[in-house]
Amino acid sequence: MPVMLSVRGGTAQQSEVSPQTRVALVTGANKGIGKEVARKLSSEGVKTIIAYRNKQLGTAAVRELQAAGYDVLGTQMDICDPASVLAARDFVEEEVGSLDILVNNAALCFNDPTLYGKCAAMSFVEQAGPTVSTNFFGTLNVTEAFLPMLRAAPSPRIVNLASYAGRLAILRSKEKVEKFTSPYLTVEELKLLMQDFVRDVEHGVHASKGWPNTCYGLSKVGVIALTKVLARDEPQIMVNSVDPGYCATDQNAHQGTRTAEHGARTPAYLALTPDSSFVSGKHFFDEAEVKW
Repeated sequence: MPVMLSVRGGTAQQSEVSPQTRVALVTGANKGIGKEVARKLSSEGVKTIIAYRNKQLGTAAVRELQAAGYDVLGTQMDICDPASVLAARDFVEEEVGSLDILVNNAALCFNDPTLYGKCAAMSFVEQAGPTVSTNFFGTLNVTEAFLPMLRAAPSPRIVNLASYAGRLAILRSKEKVEKFTSPYLTVEELKLLMQDFVRDVEHGVHASKGWPNTCYGLSKVGVIALTKVLARDEPQIMVNSVDPGYCATDQNAHQGTRTAEHGARTPAYLALTPDSSFVSGKHFFDEAEVKW
């Protein structure tokens, strides 16, 4: 039985994992929806690894959940830093040896134009690069790093946290809609589309090119499109995206109309869906498939 460290970079505690125990990794899980997803998965017997960027907050979250009896571990990960992602992957491989569930929750959202005072004011033009780099390319970084482990799992799951903000209706041209929804879209083509958006915003021509006036929304369009591409290319993995609803979290200064726990229900539901109810490439809200 492998021995695992409960907090990477913090005080080491040890726990053992049965070879039959499923293992999940949840990004951005030191607070909010991610933390609640980790709590739910652990309560169902899943060994859950909390990935966090901020060491102090992440370590505190791990210890809090452990003190409450939840079977969680922690590892530091900056999804925008490939080296950090690979270090987290190495931690999972060395200390656990397998991965069954990946929940891509970590994201960045600027709000008109600051993150409710959490960061310096940034113009729409300045927001485009960081938002797309984090929400789309960061999610892609993590997914690609952990795909080999997921492919080796008996019943792998990927759940991507998206948003109503990423609905297709925000795209202002039929051409853009057709590109993002093409059944032949590749990851490389999708990456180019996301880069085109950032470039067009920075050049001041995004509106004339059919792009929306929302960096966050477009980043989530990319996440939902990526979900569908992965579901097609990885048919053995159940890959779905989720709109958690407008939840009260730090991202919106707790102005949301539902709790983080409520927002975590559908991601956990999809992560735990049995093979007998296998569904992939779909977008969900409140445990039901919804139109993108």
